[in-house]
Amino acid sequence: MGTTAGNECYGDVLFAASCASESERLEGLARAFDPASRQDLLALGLNAGWTCLDVGAGTGSLGGWLASVTETADQVTAVDRDSRFLGPLAAQGVNVIEADIADPDFHPGQFDLVHARFVLMHLRERNGLLPRLASWVKPGGLLVVSDSLAVGGETSPHGPYRDTVTALWRMLAEEIGTDRHCAGQYPQVFTGLGLRDIGMRAHLPVAGLEAGFTRFLTLTLQQAKPRLLAAGLPAATYDQALLHLEHPLSRELFFAMVTCWGRTSAIRR
Repeated sequence: MGTTAGNECYGDVLFAASCASESERLEGLARAFDPASRQDLLALGLNAGWTCLDVGAGTGSLGGWLASVTETADQVTAVDRDSRFLGPLAAQGVNVIEADIADPDFHPGQFDLVHARFVLMHLRERNGLLPRLASWVKPGGLLVVSDSLAVGGETSPHGPYRDTVTALWRMLAEEIGTDRHCAGQYPQVFTGLGLRDIGMRAHLPVAGLEAGFTRFLTLTLQQAKPRLLAAGLPAATYDQALLHLEHPLSRELFFAMVTCWGRTSAIRR
């Protein structure tokens, strides 16, 4: 999704795949959340023979795992608007597509599982995209969407960290349209889409205890630094927040991953 009417989208500039640290940042995110995503998908019945669509595939860590579980790589499709990190996945036989999921001409087909993680929260069109995702699920199949629920950072007792995280969420909302609480709306939205067997689960990592999450958070703040300072965050506050995260005894929250799922009706009319 490109910039329109002066509105920047995720990955246009901020968190662009061309940034030298972006691959490492996404790998930290995968280390923090892949285990929980895998556990949820297995509990929902993921098994050999399923066709799967991974939306916003990032570095391909989850797409590769889906291919191993389904036992047929060409049954898995990974889509991202910038697929430069997905070469190894394509080499495994996974169908890699570089596409904009909001493009009305994009029709990837129908799948037993459509999965999107940390995608819709950054898209202004998220409400209109959920029905599109649901339309790509086969009758009786699963839609599984994970996004953030901001918790802890904006109420941290450490002042510089609290101020920096608060400034980050505000900047992301204003500049790329991020909604840090949108996952809380998904059960109602899924109900409105006619999905059944709806459920929700949260996973809350702690920066300072989980190395992948700590690295992801640190690199996120480093990429965002110029914008945070331009928006008025004092440089000293930012520096103190980063030093705080580097301290071996630092323990901070940032967001929970909230996963919501629902199943389409077995027979569509």
